[in-house]
Amino acid sequence: MNSTRSPIEVVQAQLEAYNRRDLEGFLATFSDDATVFDLGVPAPIIVGKQAIRERYRDLFGRSPTLHCTIVTRAALGRAVVDLEHITGRNGAPDPFEVMAIYEVNNGYIARLHFVRNEGYLS
Repeated sequence: MNSTRSPIEVVQAQLEAYNRRDLEGFLATFSDDATVFDLGVPAPIIVGKQAIRERYRDLFGRSPTLHCTIVTRAALGRAVVDLEHITGRNGAPDPFEVMAIYEVNNGYIARLHFVRNEGYLS
């Protein structure tokens, strides 16, 4: 990634790598000090690229049919908001939706906030 890519291009590259379960391609879209939050939780749930690597390496390994489809996308400035329809997470048969709010700085995802349905556990 580089700073010449728009925030939408960065988030789209992240989505495509996620759907391929391409860990290195996925990680290439995040800054080294990226943080991931659940909306309403004051502290980040994941801090740094190494922690993202560990979380998603395990997820990709447990989820051979993992796939995300964008239901709707909006972007303004450095923010991209996706409503995502996800199937195959941890081999589960039931799909679910999550809202992902990406903050992109200098061509990398710096912050990611998830808005989840009540009762959904990451």
